[in-house]
Amino acid sequence: MSRNTTARGAQQQRSTFTARFQHWLAHHRREAGKSFGRLARSPLSTLMTVLVMTIALSLPLALGKLLDDARNAVASWDGDARLSVYLREGSSEEVQREALARAQALDGVARARLITPEVALEEFKAQSGYGPALEQLGSNPLPALLEVFPADTTDSAAMTRLRDQFAQWQEVELAEVDIAWVQRLRTILELGQRLLWAVGSALLLGGLLVVVNTIRLSIESRREEIRVISLLGGTHGFVRRPFIYMGVWFGLSAGVFTLVTVSGLIAWLNEPALQMARLYGSSFTLSYPSFLTGLGVIGTACLLGWVGAWVAVGRHLRELEP
Repeated sequence: MSRNTTARGAQQQRSTFTARFQHWLAHHRREAGKSFGRLARSPLSTLMTVLVMTIALSLPLALGKLLDDARNAVASWDGDARLSVYLREGSSEEVQREALARAQALDGVARARLITPEVALEEFKAQSGYGPALEQLGSNPLPALLEVFPADTTDSAAMTRLRDQFAQWQEVELAEVDIAWVQRLRTILELGQRLLWAVGSALLLGGLLVVVNTIRLSIESRREEIRVISLLGGTHGFVRRPFIYMGVWFGLSAGVFTLVTVSGLIAWLNEPALQMARLYGSSFTLSYPSFLTGLGVIGTACLLGWVGAWVAVGRHLRELEP
């Protein structure tokens, strides 16, 4: 008898828990639907809020993607770091071979390649398209060139010392580091990254304030309804719930709009970026946001809406109590 009573009690507890959970789930589903309906009934104000949030999210995302792609391109260019050592005009073949052998024997040099004036002229004809004009020249104006590849392309000081060492050679006219401009570009990208954090934070704060203000106006329009709910014993969570869903709907819409906007912007800029990269002998392209990035953007947008709604309701909840 006692075992039967215990079993019935446990079954009743499980049934009570299941019923309460189903009721809680149905209530959340109903409040989410009502919040979406309220936003749909005021499309203009809803669209304005979503657009402001979209701008606040799109600019940091687009600039961040651009900086990431540029940083990846710079990292790949680091592998092509080299020194260009121009020999004096009229250097004989023997001098050129001796200079190549000396360069290959230096510490800190991974490999070196000799480009004779004849080879340099042919390469210039192929790349510039000025072949017929160059044929009219009586002599080859290009000097012999040593392409020197350092063993460590990340040590700019070592490459500078290597360049100075080549510059002291009697048969060398000019020595320069071809990666110097890449190093300057890397510094600019680092500055851009810090500016992105500053501008992105300001824009996200602006988007948060827009959500707070929108939710505040919605609270003011429903002040009497909230008073009645409070008089009937409605908890703060019950009162806060529809506004939280409203903020989440704002964030979800803004997140989707942001991904569409940034993807469209990348598609529009990709062809000009590719054409510019070809001018520098690169295959640089702009990449679209990945699936994980998209989830992160939507999650951040929903969190922004949730926090904005929580702040707005928390600020006014005590004032609305009877």
